[in-house]
Amino acid sequence: GTVEPLGTIIAAKNVRPDQFTLAQVDGDELPFLQLRAAIADLEAAVRPVNALKGVLWHKISGPLSAILMPLLGAVAAFGLARSGKLFIRAILGMGLGFAYFVADNFALAMGDLGAYSPFLAAWGPFILFALIGEMILIRTEE
Repeated sequence: GTVEPLGTIIAAKNVRPDQFTLAQVDGDELPFLQLRAAIADLEAAVRPVNALKGVLWHKISGPLSAILMPLLGAVAAFGLARSGKLFIRAILGMGLGFAYFVADNFALAMGDLGAYSPFLAAWGPFILFALIGEMILIRTEE
């Protein structure tokens, strides 16, 4: 084998430097609007964006868990005067809160793998546990 110098080679003349960073988009670091713009750029470049779409939707559904937690803790608060068993109710409320975060992380992982749609991965656990919390609240009141 011999080495032969080729000189200067220009490849991909119309590629801008910012196009190299498209594959390095971290959805957790970007704000909502910048992430949405990055997803649009990646879609224009025909790159997979389902995981980033899940992160985008989770930027809305994630903070709403602060509203969901008191609803799941309502099992300990309501029905106390009627039946007692405060310790069991408190454990059940904490267990529901923990189960929500497990289901949320599981759904996001399944969305990253492509088994769930991005919308379902972000909103599915929230809607499911909101319905469970409402059911507990209604059953406890009656």
